[in-house]
Amino acid sequence: MKSAARLIIIATAFTAGWAHALPDDRSKPIEIQANSAERDAKTGVTTYTGNVDIQQGSIHISANTVVLDSKNNELTQINATGNPATYRQQLTGPDDIVDAAANKIHFDVAKDLITLLGNGSLKQQSGNISGERIEYDIKSERVRAQAAEAGSADNSKRITVIIPPSKKTSSNTTSSTKEKK
Repeated sequence: MKSAARLIIIATAFTAGWAHALPDDRSKPIEIQANSAERDAKTGVTTYTGNVDIQQGSIHISANTVVLDSKNNELTQINATGNPATYRQQLTGPDDIVDAAANKIHFDVAKDLITLLGNGSLKQQSGNISGERIEYDIKSERVRAQAAEAGSADNSKRITVIIPPSKKTSSNTTSSTKEKK
């Protein structure tokens, strides 16, 4: 149980920066480029296929296929599939970027929940995490990662979390090393 608690603490520290995304991203227009598009006005579903590229402010999604669901002219869900599909967003500054990739990316707009499915990876300055399923709840700043698909008995798969040393620790180590010489 201690290792599970440690993983939650690490994952929480890792994702703390996500809450500080650029505030005007969602107020920007959405620009979509694709080879083809099909819209069903009755269901509110639009499917874009072939080299799909979506840009909204600093948010960038790239995939083979993207399906946008909307209700009452409000975007509710984004489903992107690719080899891999990618999601990129600038957070607080020009060097503070989130890069996510997976076979499938599901973004529930109303719940502010991003789910990476199949070979998922999430990278930012504070660290990297990879696994078969990664969920990121933007509102609560919580990440949940699974190594294998739900219900799988495959215990050979593992998630990987990489947390780089802090710059403060690195500079202290360098100073200590210089003093000893």
